Amino acid sequence: MRSIPKWVDKIHDREKRAQCIFDVCFNPDGSQLIVAGGDQVLIYNTSEGNLIRTLKGHKDKVHCLSYAKNGSKFASGSADKTVIIWSNKLEGLLKYSHNDSVQCLAFNPLSHQLASCTLSDFAFWSAEQKVVQKHKIYSRINACSWTNDGQYLALGLMNGVISIRNRSGEEKSKIERPNGTSIWALSWSPSTDEMDTLCVTDWNKMFSMYTLGEN
Repeated sequence: MRSIPKWVDKIHDREKRAQCIFDVCFNPDGSQLIVAGGDQVLIYNTSEGNLIRTLKGHKDKVHCLSYAKNGSKFASGSADKTVIIWSNKLEGLLKYSHNDSVQCLAFNPLSHQLASCTLSDFAFWSAEQKVVQKHKIYSRINACSWTNDGQYLALGLMNGVISIRNRSGEEKSKIERPNGTSIWALSWSPSTDEMDTLCVTDWNKMFSMYTLGEN
């Protein structure tokens, strides 16, 4: 199998300095690519690679992106400690703040509730809520992922722990990895089997699979 580049681009800031790309995501129909480049959010047409729009709302590096599965909105999280919710029309809807740099985001696949995670806390936002629900955490969060039914959120922590939370933020289960090696990435399997399966990788170059079953 041979891969052929479809299009290539490089992100620069206002002073023409090359910028690191921390995250990318597609809108649900795949027609647009959302790029976290420097302190900007860039929107590309995926078929031609044309830059559609540059969104400027953050004051520091944009670390993470997530698009709601219903296609109505997406979110960006930044080192400036803020999360911005954008509409699919590329308009800023609202901004809320954390106490630390935002590290990862994930929209609930069913309720479209947004989880935003930082160095010291995590929060839940939804259009129906008047207040963003914030919860303190005992270690930096490097990764997060919702189960397929949207009932549980897995948090991958710097101290090697995987914390399983419900939609209210309560810890329902905890997996402690050997030697406390930092969790680097995690994801729930899209399979609709009876038990949810979680894949986890750590800084020690290992990955594991766990199943979430009833007690």
